[in-house]
Amino acid sequence: MKTNLLSKLTKNLALKIISVVIAIVIWYVVVDFNDPIETESYSVRIEVTNESYISNGKQIYRIADEYKTVTVYIKGNRSKLKRVQSGNIKVTADLTQIVDLERDPVTVPLQASCPGFSMSDITLSRATIPIVIENVASQEFPVTVTTGDTSPGKDYEVGVLTSNPDRVTINGPESIVNQIESVVAKIDVTGMTQDGIKSAELKLYDKNQVEIEESTIKDHLTFDGGVPDINVKVELWKKRSGVKLSVAYSGTPADGYQITEITTSPTEITVAGDENALSILAEQNNTISIPADRVSVEGAKADLSMEVELSDLLPADLKLSSTMKDSVMVYVTVLPNGSREFSLDVEDIRTENLASDLAVSYDQSEFKIRVKGSDSALNMLDLSQVTAVIDLKGKSIGDYTVPVKITLPAGYQLVDEVNITIHLKEKPEVIKAGEQ
Repeated sequence: MKTNLLSKLTKNLALKIISVVIAIVIWYVVVDFNDPIETESYSVRIEVTNESYISNGKQIYRIADEYKTVTVYIKGNRSKLKRVQSGNIKVTADLTQIVDLERDPVTVPLQASCPGFSMSDITLSRATIPIVIENVASQEFPVTVTTGDTSPGKDYEVGVLTSNPDRVTINGPESIVNQIESVVAKIDVTGMTQDGIKSAELKLYDKNQVEIEESTIKDHLTFDGGVPDINVKVELWKKRSGVKLSVAYSGTPADGYQITEITTSPTEITVAGDENALSILAEQNNTISIPADRVSVEGAKADLSMEVELSDLLPADLKLSSTMKDSVMVYVTVLPNGSREFSLDVEDIRTENLASDLAVSYDQSEFKIRVKGSDSALNMLDLSQVTAVIDLKGKSIGDYTVPVKITLPAGYQLVDEVNITIHLKEKPEVIKAGEQ
């Protein structure tokens, strides 16, 4: 029985072995055809290990953004690769594996792993990453508060802004900390009509007033005590318009000349202040004085103009409204002795040689002439006897500055020439009677 069984098993043994081998080969071919070997790529964030090897309190490492991720290529059966996610893959940069700390930049080798796959199945787009090692810097900065382009309610200005905390200490790589020029707390005061507390958004700016990116702050910088919650106390001031300017001057004009008038542009300003400051201003007839040392007429033989800063002339708890410039223009009229300035209406200017199809207009309603004569004569000058003429011969459409020919009564003399800017335009079409 056993002999017969053995005989049956061994009969055609070579053929049977060949059949088994063929079956195995066919199985592998079928499996491979249905579940082929493929390669997939994954973007993986690099994990840095053993940071204490460098971060010893005096030095710190920094990785550029483009080197914080790496592409991982995994080879395997399609069915296995379908189950792989980026979160399953671990790529580490072990700082203890740095070969040479004196290199610039220092390179760190990368190692990758993924459950279910061997090291030979995994390749990386780069074998190492560069890192920058530099000294740790720590610097204290004052907090500057800004309201940006926001503004409080009507008739109010932002008076005093008090930040809490008013200073912050920032730590990080020396190259980044040294870029910081200012720390700004930005608040929104839109529509505020009473004092209050506002939470602020903290911003860092470099020396070119370019904002430092939040990712740079998050990845490389720390604050003593953690990122502070900035609260800003907002004190509002009331606005007051129609504040006059009083101008004094120092020095004397040249021999034979006199100061006849001093004006400002604007003639009035708007300020803001607390109740006490506005009350004191009212007692001073709502007038701000420009002291004599800001306006010198020493040796003057002609009109003077000068820009005067107002900010430092305002009393405590008083400031210029945000709608005002920080300065005003002061104009000093300087005339020869025995002369006076008079104003004439531009409508009294007579035109000559004006083309029939053109019309003339002016930027101003009045112009000034300077007349010399005795005091009594100047007091009696009848402006209706003064003629003003402009010659527009050859002038076409356009803008021009032309001389004004002034004729004075006997006994008077024109001090200097007069010029005026005109605009020549085509006359509007005249609608004839009966036309629609």
